[in-house]
Amino acid sequence: MEANIVEGYALGTTPQFLRHLRIAMGSAAEAESLARLATELGYLQAESARELEALLGGAMRAIHGLLRSPPAAKA
Repeated sequence: MEANIVEGYALGTTPQFLRHLRIAMGSAAEAESLARLATELGYLQAESARELEALLGGAMRAIHGLLRSPPAAKA
């Protein structure tokens, strides 16, 4: 997720930044899905999965906020 956000910002245009934010949101959703699957298959303990889901939820809210109100493109 972080690399997608950084790459989009480094490209220097708002449309590219927004595109990469959407990619980062997709990556967060994938991670959330994989955490659930790992828990169902017994590879991840339920408590760890809850902590991970909380962290991913926070990241997704932050990305959503950037999508709603992106910073100005760098000069």
